[in-house]
Amino acid sequence: MNETISVSRTKLPFFSKEDLDFIYNQESISEFIGLPFGTQQLKNQINLKQKHFNQGLRETLVGSLKENYKTISENKTALEQIELLRDKNTFTVTTGHQLCLYGGPLYFFIKILHTIRLAEELKKSNPEKNFIPVFWMASEDHDSEEIESLTLFGKTLTWDHGQKGAVGKFDTKAIDAVRKELLALFRTDENSKLANSLNALEGKNYGDAFRNWVHFLFGSKGLLVLDADQTALKKEMIPAFERELRTSFSNQCIQKTNEALKAADRKRQIHSREINLFYMHEDVRTRILIEGDRYMVANTSYSRGEIIELLHLFPERFSPNVALRPLYQESILPNLCYIGGMAELRYWSQLKGIFLSSEVPFPMLQMRTNLLWIDQSAFKNSMKLGLTPTDLLKPMKDLQKKVIAKEDPNPIDKEKVTKALTLLSDTYKNAIKNDLGLQAWLGSELKKIEKNQAAIESKIEKSKKTSFDGKIKKLTNLKERLFPDQKLQERTQNLLHFCNSKGIDERINELYNAIDPLSNDFTVLIEKENDSK
Repeated sequence: MNETISVSRTKLPFFSKEDLDFIYNQESISEFIGLPFGTQQLKNQINLKQKHFNQGLRETLVGSLKENYKTISENKTALEQIELLRDKNTFTVTTGHQLCLYGGPLYFFIKILHTIRLAEELKKSNPEKNFIPVFWMASEDHDSEEIESLTLFGKTLTWDHGQKGAVGKFDTKAIDAVRKELLALFRTDENSKLANSLNALEGKNYGDAFRNWVHFLFGSKGLLVLDADQTALKKEMIPAFERELRTSFSNQCIQKTNEALKAADRKRQIHSREINLFYMHEDVRTRILIEGDRYMVANTSYSRGEIIELLHLFPERFSPNVALRPLYQESILPNLCYIGGMAELRYWSQLKGIFLSSEVPFPMLQMRTNLLWIDQSAFKNSMKLGLTPTDLLKPMKDLQKKVIAKEDPNPIDKEKVTKALTLLSDTYKNAIKNDLGLQAWLGSELKKIEKNQAAIESKIEKSKKTSFDGKIKKLTNLKERLFPDQKLQERTQNLLHFCNSKGIDERINELYNAIDPLSNDFTVLIEKENDSK
């Protein structure tokens, strides 16, 4: 049996004032975003999108998705969702991520499930419309170091692929070695459910394999996986990409916004470049640079006319970086909302000028669910220490005090000490209230007493900590387990971390049931007993 608790993010140390504006007070940052997220704004966002997104774009999107899904088994639900996209009353809610090996940290799974749940909630309140959850694959990303490793049970498993360029085009042969390592860690064989889920990461390249794997996990819940590295979709961006090559418009927009963000004392997440496009060909993805009146692609030089001709002939070779990728997304999807982590929302806040300049509607932005998963063992250990699930979100110093206070038969009565010091101070001050010469001296002496008292209290508490060392050690281990390296668990642990006692499909459903996509609060998922027994 699982229990879910919500805690206001304002009470937690993980979020800055800037973060909380994105979560609770988007009206205060309206200069940098579109319509504030909320179901009350949905109709307005739909009206904005309908004016931009025409039937031709829908047909292109449907054709591209059908091409993606034609080789995927058990694709009936996906094909039905794709067909719905022809309808002018069908819209998407989208999240995206790098193609991390077997998903990487837990928040990958949380983002996707949040997006699925949001689509469902929007359908409930707007039954005449359709809302499709979409996962945007960052298949064109070339930062392979960020996607090639997976940490599980304290062990780092690395996909030794030895390849360069866009990760979606990588050969997948070497992944089998990682899969075998995972099966060995779980001490299971090739016929297990776990093996089936791992085997789903298979395809002619890593992009195809990753789409197949995400579909295996989430396809039955209506999720569509989009790999936008396709010629038909890139053709839609030829005008925007040509404008970028001619005028560097995106960088100009971002620099102007960056000045406004700086004036508002807000962070800038990404660094813009003169040209926010890469050139992809074969196994290379390289920046397009301007040198004088020439465009440099690696060691090849092009005139403006030559590179624009190349764009029209081979649009699929032109790849937006993080500054232009959101414009690409919103240009080819009937999208209403983007769900992301805080770093993503920050860089979206740098991009509004690009959207205004391109006359493309800026989507609503929503912070994804943050979640702490307290498994059965961790919950039992916290109860033995006298800690509630929400206690575990507090700083270690506070938890140590609480554990010691619970175990200590003779705690320091701090209230009594404070009253005694106050009485002492008042008595002495009253005794010399007419002696101005002694008053300064007395003030100095009273400060010494306060300092000595604090030192005495500190030494006593330090001694008590030593006597309760066993409890403190258990607390330290528990805290490290739930917050590895003092970071949120969701940023380090993979979903497989929770799959010793249950299958990955069961764990996905538990996460799905725990997520409330319309809540702004932090979620604590508590596993109180092992249902599999």
